[in-house]
Amino acid sequence: MTIAMERVQAAALTPESVMRRLDDLERDLASRQGELEAAAYAWFVAKRERERLWATAFLASGASTVAERKAEADLECAVYGKDDEARYEALKAATRVLETRASIGMSLLRSYGRAAG
Repeated sequence: MTIAMERVQAAALTPESVMRRLDDLERDLASRQGELEAAAYAWFVAKRERERLWATAFLASGASTVAERKAEADLECAVYGKDDEARYEALKAATRVLETRASIGMSLLRSYGRAAG
């Protein structure tokens, strides 16, 4: 987006349009909350299981050095839970973006209030 387009877009903002956008963001965050919680639960369960599998692989390794045993355990467990982790991190990132947008909107409303008052 060019600077001129950003200025036109910023000029079109009104307190009412910002409040509508904040309402949309609130609904979006609320609709994602359950999905984020479920993804977090699945990831932390998978993470604990991966840690258990890693410890089992480390102890079962026939390697002669600790570094080799760690490498073998890492290789054996590296992909366990990757889909759960990816889903959780993606939802967490999307939520952070929405929260940042909401924060910007609230700052805009505060500045409108100071300018009007």
